[in-house]
Amino acid sequence: MRNKTTPLMRKPLSLHFPLSTALLALTSAAYAEPSAETEPRALLEITVSASPLGRTADELVQPIVMLTDEELANKRRGTIGETLEQELGVSTTDFGPGAGRPVIRGQSGPRVEVLSNGISTMDAASVSPDHAVSGNPLIARQIEILKGPATLLYGSGAIGGVVNIVNNRLPTEVKEGFTGSVEASAGSVAKQNNVFGDFNYGVGNHQLHADITRSRAKDYKIPGFADIDGDDDAGVGRLNNSFNRVEDGALSYTFVSDEGHSFGMAVSRYESTYGLPGHSHHHEEDHDDDDHDHDHDHESEVGPFLRLKQTRVDTQATLRDPFAGIESLRLKLSSARYQHEEIEDGDEVATTFRNREYQGRIEAVHQPIAGWRGVVGVQLGHRDFITTGEESFINDGERVLTRSTGLFVVEEYKTSFGKIEAGARVDRVNHDPDGGAPSRSFNAYSGSAGLIFDVSKDTHIKLAVSHAERAPAIEELYADGEHLATRTEEQGNVNLRKERAHTIDLGFDHHMGRVDLEGNLFYKKARDFIFFDIADFDEDHELFEGEYKQADAQFYGYEAAINVALKQTGDFRVSSRVFTDSVRGKFENGGGNVPRMTPTRYGLSLHGHYQQVAGSLSYIRANAHNKVSRSVTAEEFETPTAGYDLLNADITWQLPTQLTGKTQTSVFLRGTNLLNEDIRRSTSFVKDLAPAPGRGVVVGVRSAF
Repeated sequence: MRNKTTPLMRKPLSLHFPLSTALLALTSAAYAEPSAETEPRALLEITVSASPLGRTADELVQPIVMLTDEELANKRRGTIGETLEQELGVSTTDFGPGAGRPVIRGQSGPRVEVLSNGISTMDAASVSPDHAVSGNPLIARQIEILKGPATLLYGSGAIGGVVNIVNNRLPTEVKEGFTGSVEASAGSVAKQNNVFGDFNYGVGNHQLHADITRSRAKDYKIPGFADIDGDDDAGVGRLNNSFNRVEDGALSYTFVSDEGHSFGMAVSRYESTYGLPGHSHHHEEDHDDDDHDHDHDHESEVGPFLRLKQTRVDTQATLRDPFAGIESLRLKLSSARYQHEEIEDGDEVATTFRNREYQGRIEAVHQPIAGWRGVVGVQLGHRDFITTGEESFINDGERVLTRSTGLFVVEEYKTSFGKIEAGARVDRVNHDPDGGAPSRSFNAYSGSAGLIFDVSKDTHIKLAVSHAERAPAIEELYADGEHLATRTEEQGNVNLRKERAHTIDLGFDHHMGRVDLEGNLFYKKARDFIFFDIADFDEDHELFEGEYKQADAQFYGYEAAINVALKQTGDFRVSSRVFTDSVRGKFENGGGNVPRMTPTRYGLSLHGHYQQVAGSLSYIRANAHNKVSRSVTAEEFETPTAGYDLLNADITWQLPTQLTGKTQTSVFLRGTNLLNEDIRRSTSFVKDLAPAPGRGVVVGVRSAF
């Protein structure tokens, strides 16, 4: 009999840290009398690229998470969801190593906008969890997470938050000479290898850039059975059909005038081929590794896989003080041709998704008017989307044209006690299908207000309230057919209304000496929340039949972390971090739980430096998730998820300059899931058939010059 709350093959060792004890101990250590050799830390002032006003995370009312430098280098993974899953309030949809979209405070899919340098990734990732995000985290120099509604700046698709992947493809300044970085690594869990490089050359007013990524991974190892019921036909010790391959590259040129104006253009190409774990078919014959990047040293399971390609052109122009009263004017224009093919048997294409999209933004930052400084802007979008083939479940294979226009304004006002922020946005979204389905148009209105109260120069209280609206997505309106990856037969609802959300966010942060504290409480009331409701199995008892519906829902939770510099003596530094986060989502009027929410988590980590050596050890406890959705087939469609313990470690050694000269070169060793836990994420559609990778080790070298 299936035991949904106890993972298979549970290890005898289980690390359960009492969070309250750890918090008390660390707080006591932090506020103890500092030794004479301990020096206060300086906070990094890093500008949030997603904010047109050029603010740091501390200066924004909205909760922000930023990954840069060493922290980003140690957390990079193949998908953006996996890269960010250990951040406060963030998880991943986890459809194997090829597809992982961020989940922010329980919000995902068309509610979380993923950006590349401030413009949408323009792919089909929001349509289904088995579709990959075309943004490449491996070449990112900075990743920003805006938690809560970000509709004011980025439209109705950002009602749940924004992830912005910032790279060096569109710089606004010239760095003289040849600079860049390269990294190469190899891992044991999937016999994976990654190579990527970022190269820049600046001379006079001209900046050239090139980057390239090549990633290969075979089927990854798992600690036990792939099927949670212990069915060995689904695989043991290795997850069948979990191979992954990525190739990405870009070239760009930027001109920067003596006055600081800039114009840049980048052309990029992204390709990915990956298997869909949990949907494999048995084959005894071998296949060519070059075709499928699969491990065929033994009789294996080869199943459906996706082949994705995107060509993208981005341009950006920035003018400094172009007119009286205007500090800066920025124009962004981007276009993308996206296609992915879903292959089920051999090399026969079953379904093709095509997306041709254009986006443009104009942002004008004005000088203070009666003390108010802000940005006004316009955002335009044109999307041509079509699916063809066996699983053309969107509009029965007909083209859908989506046009969108957004006007926005965001203002800030400094006061004696801190700062006030306010903003508004109006969007017009029109979906126009070619077939017999009706066109739908929506006007979405959003507004927010917030304040930062300076308790002291090191302590701040933040309060933000917002009203945000989202137009239904294409798949929610026009889905009509089978989708084997999620085992669903989907029916859209052309009568859907726009989704509305009222959110309140209360935050606190404290930075002084050796201590950093941060905490957030949030509450969201969603009117006409759109969700996929299961009605029954199909006649063959293989697919879940359902349709998109609406109901009122509420989400609430918290995020908290304390960082303490335990020791800072010359070349020796040790710091610690304790965190916890939780989110709860439920429908009103007895409607049960919102499906696939993230569980409550607790974590503890240590990070140290000694001369040229740095290392960290991190532990996360994710509780069992038993608050599953209710429907006719809920016991099968969403099952409870067992808790798990995740232990990771890494160590980096920077080679002496006598060996490397001016180049900074480091060798690193990283261990993941060191307890070899059977990890199944509650946010995943395939968690009962496809656990996360088991114990693995990665060794690599990175160099900056």
